[in-house]
Amino acid sequence: MSFISEKVAYLDGLADGLKLSEEGTDKVLRGIIDTLGAIAEALEEQDESIDDLSDCIDGIYDELDDIETAIDEEFDGELDEDDFIEVVCPHCGETVYFDEDMIDSDDGLICPNCNETIDFEIPGDDEEDE
Repeated sequence: MSFISEKVAYLDGLADGLKLSEEGTDKVLRGIIDTLGAIAEALEEQDESIDDLSDCIDGIYDELDDIETAIDEEFDGELDEDDFIEVVCPHCGETVYFDEDMIDSDDGLICPNCNETIDFEIPGDDEEDE
């Protein structure tokens, strides 16, 4: 039982002990206590959901670490820099790397950080001069 539930239970017991003489006051007080009880129950359910989501996120982080480790082991911790072209995004300023297949794509290049299209010329590419 959470702290809020304990407080609502205390109020419920207090209302029982008061033995209010006016029927309207008793109904209002009981309604307020019932509402507080429902709120406390909903908060407890939300806390459980948040805990479940936190556990899921921790699991995802663990799996991503495993994937990163596997990639590092496969490539000996380094990727061959000759296979990638380094580009500084003109929109967000982040340095991103694209492989040759991505550069040759008709879809264009999209920055993975800001999702903006990156336009650039490949050094030594004389297709525009022809």
